[in-house]
Amino acid sequence: MSWIAMLNKTYNNICLSNPEDLLPIAHTTQKADIEVVIDIYGNFVSSRVVEEGRETLIPCSEGSASRSGKNPVCHPLHDKLQYVAGDYTNYGGAKGDSFHEGYMAGLKDWCESPFANKKVCAVYEYLKKSCLVHDLVRDGSLYAPNSKLIDKWDGPKTEVPPIFKVIVGNQSDAFIRFCVDGLDSPSNLWEDSKVQQDYIKYYLSKQRDRQFCYVTGEAVPCSTNHPSKIRHTGDKAKLISANDSTGFTYRGRFQNAEEAVQISYEVSQKAHNALKWLIANQGKRFGDKGEKVFLLWGTEGQKLPCLTGDTADEALQEDEDEDVGQWADTKEEIAKRFNRAISGYKAILSSYTELALMGLDSATTGRLSITFYREFHGQQGNELFDNIRAWHEECSWLHKYKRHKNKQITFEGSPGLEDIATIAFGTEQNGMIKAKNKVVGATVERLIPCIVEKALIPIDIVNALVRKAMHPQSYDEDYNWSKVISVTCSIYKRHRLEKYKEVWDVNVNLDSDDIIYNCGRLLAVADEIERYALALQNEKRQTNAVKLFTRFASDPCNTWNLISIKLNPYIQRLGKRGNKLNKLKEDISSKISPTAFAELKNLDGRMILGFDAQKNFIRNNIIKKDAGGEENESIEEQD
Repeated sequence: MSWIAMLNKTYNNICLSNPEDLLPIAHTTQKADIEVVIDIYGNFVSSRVVEEGRETLIPCSEGSASRSGKNPVCHPLHDKLQYVAGDYTNYGGAKGDSFHEGYMAGLKDWCESPFANKKVCAVYEYLKKSCLVHDLVRDGSLYAPNSKLIDKWDGPKTEVPPIFKVIVGNQSDAFIRFCVDGLDSPSNLWEDSKVQQDYIKYYLSKQRDRQFCYVTGEAVPCSTNHPSKIRHTGDKAKLISANDSTGFTYRGRFQNAEEAVQISYEVSQKAHNALKWLIANQGKRFGDKGEKVFLLWGTEGQKLPCLTGDTADEALQEDEDEDVGQWADTKEEIAKRFNRAISGYKAILSSYTELALMGLDSATTGRLSITFYREFHGQQGNELFDNIRAWHEECSWLHKYKRHKNKQITFEGSPGLEDIATIAFGTEQNGMIKAKNKVVGATVERLIPCIVEKALIPIDIVNALVRKAMHPQSYDEDYNWSKVISVTCSIYKRHRLEKYKEVWDVNVNLDSDDIIYNCGRLLAVADEIERYALALQNEKRQTNAVKLFTRFASDPCNTWNLISIKLNPYIQRLGKRGNKLNKLKEDISSKISPTAFAELKNLDGRMILGFDAQKNFIRNNIIKKDAGGEENESIEEQD
């Protein structure tokens, strides 16, 4: 139960500094459809259909917070029309008067308790008159021709009544919220902190049965009906539930739910409300409906890194409003900011620091599971941040696919986990690389331990990336394949470090004797020679090196012979402009043994490392763009 204790502590700590950030206990949120204003004497003033700002904080009980069609429990104050309106059946309401009678009995009990609130009492006095639907129809908020609320609007679209612009389903299901004018502000009861506190005191006073709480170790009122709506307002899945009282009764292990676990009502409310707030503010969602959630948080609300983002994401958090266009060197600035951010996170650590990492997913509509959970106490956070820094450094490569505020930026670092998953298991669709959301979420979940625990990158992900990089013909857009190449280099670089203790760098290793790496370099030179020659003639098409990329990876020697024949016309076209590239090609060829080259088959990811590193070197040191946009040879000699 440590995760509940951590969330409970988080709630208490945040409430000390920013109590308005979190939901109060015994409250939930609901989208309101109609707003009713009454005066302090319980008289109707006005109403309106709520089209904006519909999210409403409402008091609730254990039962009403998780009510369903089989369990129609009323909320204490704001609620649907069939609960709050005494004349609901007079206008064709089919659900009867029992809903309203139960609601009024509960509201009366609150108003007659020591924790009664004057504004709530005014609502009660008005609702006793049983004229709410009548007043709303007269005021234009409900539509009832022939004194019957209709299910849907069948008239002209230009004459749609306001209620049918927001309501989902029948008008009788419209959710009503109340305002009371004539007393101190705010008049909106859902924003009135005194109304909230009065209800909390009233509701807690009704709980008298005390049991041992597994979290606090105290004898307090406990709960067996825990909140839902954890990931969003429509979320029905629960983390803790006990509703199999028939059939497989608690799997034969317990006679009742209390034997399994007992958690106090307050702790449950605080923990779940803290979790909702954390997910909404710093959780990362994946899946078709955002059902898979990853969350890193501190019990004191500390600012923490985003585990799933790339290096640029973390660096740009420092000042999200700053214009990166003013930076002289984007790569260098992002690296500085990333290191500064990690150092800042480590600076907050003390012997009392408590951090937690949680993964959530739902297999069914009603069940939410914790897929993994880790805690970091005190200086253990140092290891976490060191591992995060190591991931970004050990996966560091040059990436040019990132956009920030509609501007393309270049950075050296690790790609985001979503990008890795999408490229590994996705395909190009309408000019973009896309993958199934469930596959992306599952892959991200497998990659997170690679960051926080330095676990080995799953080999199937590594192999999938290399396969995608080896098949440029799968991508119609050059920028997509370029992204595939750079992301693959990042992950394969880390893979070689993990498995073989090899250190590869984004800067080309001109002295490397690795034959596979040099094959990639050789192919890159051929690609750049042809690309350079085509650019001088303003031609745009795929080079022969790229067309034969997959074949070269399978059978480099025979394929290179073919590429060389096709390359000769472009070498002649370049003339002296191509001297440096030709010399580079000869230097690389001299490092490759002809015998070993002839026997070489089925190259691995080192070919991709050599290919991309060499291309970056050529473009930065041999071929550059002048102010007019024409590609020219650099004046500087190659080392």
